[in-house]
Amino acid sequence: MRAKTRNFFEDFLILLVIAIIIYAIYSFFFSSSQEEQIQTSNSPIVIEKENIKQNEENKELLKKSIEESIEQSELENKDIEEEIQSSQTTQQTQKEPEIKVEEKIESHKEEIILDEKAKIEKFYQSIREKIYSNIEKNVDKSALKSGEFINIRVTILKDGKIEQLTLTEGKKEYFELTKPSIYKSFPVQIDESIKNNFPRYFRMKIEF
Repeated sequence: MRAKTRNFFEDFLILLVIAIIIYAIYSFFFSSSQEEQIQTSNSPIVIEKENIKQNEENKELLKKSIEESIEQSELENKDIEEEIQSSQTTQQTQKEPEIKVEEKIESHKEEIILDEKAKIEKFYQSIREKIYSNIEKNVDKSALKSGEFINIRVTILKDGKIEQLTLTEGKKEYFELTKPSIYKSFPVQIDESIKNNFPRYFRMKIEF
């Protein structure tokens, strides 16, 4: 009886040891598998966090790069504007003497034209005085009625002679009376500075 009980306990102990060993082995492998599974399930989160961080860094770098590009563009635009303003100022400075020279030339031309006109008018006035003087000397005053007038036109040539003496308005008999005195007033001396303006018409109103 004792021998059977002893054998029973020995068998029980052996089975218990075997069960403990099996449980230990199972626990070891099961625990490793769970850790690997946890690590595997957590790794995407870590990777995702790393990706988010990397994206944020990339965004910051991109933003910084864009800001630097904008600043660089603004600086370049500013330089271009300064160059344009400088160029315009230089051109304006260069044009000012040209404008002054042109104004001087134009002013000189105007002075010459005015001087020529003044000389021509003075020349015409001398002819009028000469014609009136000849009429005064050579025409019978009793044949002329006070308040009457005639308008004449004559072409003065470069050499001071005349042609095409014409009555444009007034009585023909008065014209015929004064014609010899008009012819006697020519030829005239023309100033060299105004000769280029001839031949030209000379018109005169002769009042009696």
